[in-house]
Amino acid sequence: MKNKVVIVTGGARGIGKAVSKMLAEEEGTKVLAVAKHEKSLESLKEEASGIFGYTCDVTDSEQVKNLIHRVMEDFGRVDVLVNNAGIGVWETVEEMSEENWDLQLNTNLKGVFLLSKHVFPVMKEQGGGHILNVASDLAYTSREKTGAYCASKWGLLGLSGSLLKEGAPYNIKVSTVSPGLVQTDFGGVPAERKEEKGLKPETAAAHIVQALRTGEETGSVDIIVKPAQK
Repeated sequence: MKNKVVIVTGGARGIGKAVSKMLAEEEGTKVLAVAKHEKSLESLKEEASGIFGYTCDVTDSEQVKNLIHRVMEDFGRVDVLVNNAGIGVWETVEEMSEENWDLQLNTNLKGVFLLSKHVFPVMKEQGGGHILNVASDLAYTSREKTGAYCASKWGLLGLSGSLLKEGAPYNIKVSTVSPGLVQTDFGGVPAERKEEKGLKPETAAAHIVQALRTGEETGSVDIIVKPAQK
């Protein structure tokens, strides 16, 4: 991973922050952390060296297009794209507003589509790359009050499978890592309420970095990471 150019969306908070710091500090990677707001990026860059910050709303096609253009101007390539940006709103289908439905589908699924769409030509031109999509254990199961979130993550697995087949002739790997509950503020639930039964962000990040380290003979990696049962 040393000196590879890696984009991490949602790279300034939660799992994304842990991935950004681990890649920069332990792997010597050129980390391009993407976040919606500059303030969170500045905080991240103060904590770890070797991280470059870019603001972008991953649901906005024009902003995504401009992001990849800026990255190519600055670095000339994209070796890895980690699609990590996500959001969860825990409501029943009956309770959920159309706005909250769109927010989750647009962030968790459309954002991955847009980033992958604009990174694909870059990776094809340079002879390959690796796209890793952060899904969820809820991409494999369902429970109440997770209708939109599950729909987005189940859809993400389908999108990942199609990208894998489309990228294979061009040496583009497509992988997924699907963590269970993680000790972050995700979904409006404070991290401290998840401490007893959730994964540490660094644990989830370690599995993502492990998947990115795989050799060229590996076409994809699909990992489900569940917390220990206590």
